[in-house]
Amino acid sequence: MITLAPYEMKYQAALENYPLSEEHLSFTAHPLELLDRSENTSTYSPIVILENGIVVGFFVLDSGEDKFNYTDKQESILLRGYSVHPSYQGNGIAKKSMGLLREYSNENFPHVSQIVLGVNEANKAAQSVYLRAGFIDEGKRFNGRSGVQIAMCLKL
Repeated sequence: MITLAPYEMKYQAALENYPLSEEHLSFTAHPLELLDRSENTSTYSPIVILENGIVVGFFVLDSGEDKFNYTDKQESILLRGYSVHPSYQGNGIAKKSMGLLREYSNENFPHVSQIVLGVNEANKAAQSVYLRAGFIDEGKRFNGRSGVQIAMCLKL
């Protein structure tokens, strides 16, 4: 069973053994990098994706000002650094974890009315996952660290 849970130290070892290829790292940050940032960024909420208690993925929900690169709505939250552990890719984990986002957000961020994200224009696989999960491409584009980003939004 796939679940989402706030990051705790007990997940640290699993994230230290979380290999992402250079290709993956061209589109997303490594979970350890995001955890380092979260120590100094109060708006970051690191989240692990678990399958039967085993860490199979990671992302951050960020309530900070960066969300305004994607939307003008104050009651938004930014999904950043989403990844699935390479050993578990192709098993529907992305689809299942994305399906849990609404419920998780409603429970943990009740003031939020939408989740926004930026996905690299070249990352067709991620775009497909996000679109199937209900994210909408509202036509906004901007230059990110690794190319043109498509701003997407999931209404809650």
